[in-house]
Amino acid sequence: MGPVTVITGASSPVGIGRATALLLAEQGHRLALLDVDEDGLAEAAKLCRDLGAEAITARCDVSSTSNVDDAIGAALAHYGRVDCLVANAGIARRKDFVDLTDADWEETLSVNLGGVWRCARAVLPGMLERNDGSIVAVSSLRGYPWGWAHHVHYSASKAAIEGLVRALAVEVGPRGVRVNGVSPGFVRTNQSLDPVNSAGEEGMRRSVGYIPLRRIGEPDDIAATIAFLCSAAGRYVAGQNILVDGGLTLGDLSPLEAG
Repeated sequence: MGPVTVITGASSPVGIGRATALLLAEQGHRLALLDVDEDGLAEAAKLCRDLGAEAITARCDVSSTSNVDDAIGAALAHYGRVDCLVANAGIARRKDFVDLTDADWEETLSVNLGGVWRCARAVLPGMLERNDGSIVAVSSLRGYPWGWAHHVHYSASKAAIEGLVRALAVEVGPRGVRVNGVSPGFVRTNQSLDPVNSAGEEGMRRSVGYIPLRRIGEPDDIAATIAFLCSAAGRYVAGQNILVDGGLTLGDLSPLEAG
């Protein structure tokens, strides 16, 4: 039987979590899909089952320790193990720094950073017992190397994920567990297409000229890197944060020079 993989933030029809679920389903993974949107989860699970994969779902708010422990517990009860974790759930809320409330700050960090921590803490005992496992956390180039105006809380949470990845990789690597991060660039997801809290369609269109590959990323592009890190092909990769941005962070200024 194939490996068991837990994916958070798996419900969105246009999202990295669902794209990863579908790709891993094709590769024979048995899946536990977690999110707050139960209808979206049901649809994602059906699509995975249509590909021949086993898939269960659990409603899970990753900012809640009890939610996470219950959802991971359900996956362990059903499958008996968890081999891979894809900690993908995240939120972005536009707000000027001086207007950020304690609640704004705590919500974003609790979902984006705390969600990775809670889920990793829940799956690690079994991985450490078997001396094997892979954890992949989804960060963002807006955490490092870039910042993001009006999204300081988001950038802080995503940058912190990279520190978590490095430190945890050092701690659990000697016991056979690999921990890595993936930082997407501009990717066509529901979040990035939101014109209020993110770039929106127009902002995405304008960015194309600064991307060496001259296209916006698709969720499948990020899913492919995540799948690599979950697989035996990535067996000697640990503590890394892989930028998957079409070369955007190389700083291609040719559109400006042409002007």
